Amino acid sequence: MLNQRNVKPKKKRLNEGNIFVTMANPLAVYQMAQPLILPVNDPLGLYGRQSSLFQFQNNTDSRDYQIEEQRKILVLQYNWNNDVIFEYFEDFGESGTLGIGERVGVTRLLEDIQNGFIKAVYVFLVDRLFRDKLLENVIRFAKACYEKKIIIITSCYIYRMWIPEDYEKFIDDCKLAWKALDLQLNKRMLPMRVFASHSGKYDSRTLNIGYTVDRDKHSLTYKRYVPLPQHAEIVNEKIFLRLIAHGGDAFDLMHELEQQEGVHFPWHDDPLFNNKIELLKVPGVGYRIGTYTTLLHILRNPVYIGTWKTGNKEYPGSHEAIVTRQTWDAVQYLLDRRQESIHPHPRNHRYDTLLKGLILRPFPGCIVSVSPHNREISLAWKDGENRMHPNRRDIIPLQTVETMFQDVFTRRVLLDDKCHQYAQAASSLYEQEAKDREHIKETIIGLEARRRAILDDLENPKMRKKMSERTIEEKYQKVGEIEGEVARLNAVLNRPTKYIPLPDLISLIEQLRANWDSLPPAKIRDVALVFCNGILLTPRSNHTWSFEVQWELWANDSGIIWLNVGDKYHWFDEDIATLHDLADCEAPLEEVLSALPKFSQTAISNMSLRECGKRTVPKGSHRLDAYMTREDMRILEEYGVGIEQIANMRGAVKAREFSGQEYWSLAYTKRNECHDTIFFVDRDSGTNQEVIR
Repeated sequence: MLNQRNVKPKKKRLNEGNIFVTMANPLAVYQMAQPLILPVNDPLGLYGRQSSLFQFQNNTDSRDYQIEEQRKILVLQYNWNNDVIFEYFEDFGESGTLGIGERVGVTRLLEDIQNGFIKAVYVFLVDRLFRDKLLENVIRFAKACYEKKIIIITSCYIYRMWIPEDYEKFIDDCKLAWKALDLQLNKRMLPMRVFASHSGKYDSRTLNIGYTVDRDKHSLTYKRYVPLPQHAEIVNEKIFLRLIAHGGDAFDLMHELEQQEGVHFPWHDDPLFNNKIELLKVPGVGYRIGTYTTLLHILRNPVYIGTWKTGNKEYPGSHEAIVTRQTWDAVQYLLDRRQESIHPHPRNHRYDTLLKGLILRPFPGCIVSVSPHNREISLAWKDGENRMHPNRRDIIPLQTVETMFQDVFTRRVLLDDKCHQYAQAASSLYEQEAKDREHIKETIIGLEARRRAILDDLENPKMRKKMSERTIEEKYQKVGEIEGEVARLNAVLNRPTKYIPLPDLISLIEQLRANWDSLPPAKIRDVALVFCNGILLTPRSNHTWSFEVQWELWANDSGIIWLNVGDKYHWFDEDIATLHDLADCEAPLEEVLSALPKFSQTAISNMSLRECGKRTVPKGSHRLDAYMTREDMRILEEYGVGIEQIANMRGAVKAREFSGQEYWSLAYTKRNECHDTIFFVDRDSGTNQEVIR
């Protein structure tokens, strides 16, 4: 009896289909019940991504592997038909934290899956697809793959997305991808960097000129700022003390530094220093302060009195000072006093223009400003490498350019019989942009639903009573994260877009056809942005500007604008020297005008009287051509415009001199009755006969 009690009863053997066996090895059972068959002749999406342009350019092993080796793996290891492998490589240089609608590659991949074109996906790891903290994009992608029965192949696992276990595993692995990034970046690197920064240690920020970082581990100032003597002395004497000498006028100091030849600071041969310093570099020679803003930043930075700033906190005495406290206080007082003496006028927003966002930069470094209040468009730039602030400026009346654009826009779109076809083509052109925005809106809707659900639980007394304080805190934290992401996505949606739904676009066109002034400038601008890539304005001479309206769907419109009142060209030292040489040798009129092509005869006559005590050429104020420069005439000839067309615009009349030579006389014209004139190139008749006044 005792022996019988000690003998364990024999367990009944379970069938292979029993649920306990399934739970023990679900993948094996599913593979047994539904063996893995790869659709090797169906279209497959090959996706690749790197997080930044720096990684794409420098981490070439990862880039080359994703672009080249993965296709070989598919063909050789999985026997996939090479002809049906389609690449989605647009997201190299994009962060995986960006969602659907923000990354081109993953958005296009999702749409092709939803449309039934792509049957399988290959990606090195799921973190290439998503690093989504809130999992909203992950779930949307996984749901589409579930509905279309997509196979996702990675280097370590094959997900059959219609199988619940694989579906959940994909989402869990994407969650782990975010956690890995969060652990490495947010929970390890950033806290350590913040801790070091609040301890007064260098935290990989931009270096301030005058200092370097002590990298000697045995030093008491390890990872702290230490003065660089060759630079510290210049910062103190040539910047701070010189500003006091200039009475706090930073612009005067800027001009003094501009005049300095060569560099402001000698070269320091240290890779870290040269990688982190943000001054203009002349390798092996030294550094220059590049802008007025940089100069002000140096003058206002308390780092030079030994104060270390991080976040919203300051730590005085963290490192050795370069500038004494007395000098620093004096500089700040002078800067503040000068700032108070300047009374900036608040921006006037009463006026608007349809040209905002349409004017292109004619060359790199040019600053384009469209000012509806001042009724002008200005181009500002530096005329030399040593300049720290734009010192050249050209201005063209805003109304003149608006008139030109209204004419070409009317002719191209509003009066064209095919404008509805063009509108349809333009609407289709930007349809993908609209789809991307719809994806972002779907993400926002999903996030808002989750946020509302969490808040409902928190606001329900019965549910809240069951939660611990930690759970409540975590839920509120989640709500904050969702609200932050929604705010970011709304900012993306608020960026200007060229897409207008076709019915709305046609309706706006019809309104403009009926009455151009029936719509505000902002609405006209919205329509214009659909068709126009921009307007390129280039100053060509004293009175002329060239323009080019660049269309998305049509050939560009171009021509010149003649300004009734010419811009005042600045006389440089070399121009004055040339004028003196011409006056000394008593050069004839044509030689003087050719040697100084930027200036009119009247301007040269007045300047020679001022500089040389005599008029080297007659003033000729009664003649039209005396107000025109040789550059004006060359541009008019280039565009096939005759002087008689300018004379008609100015209201000039024919006159005859005693010698019998005819000229256009301005004796009876009034300058305020004249208008700017626009000449188009290759318009309907192929000539420049059509003029807007």
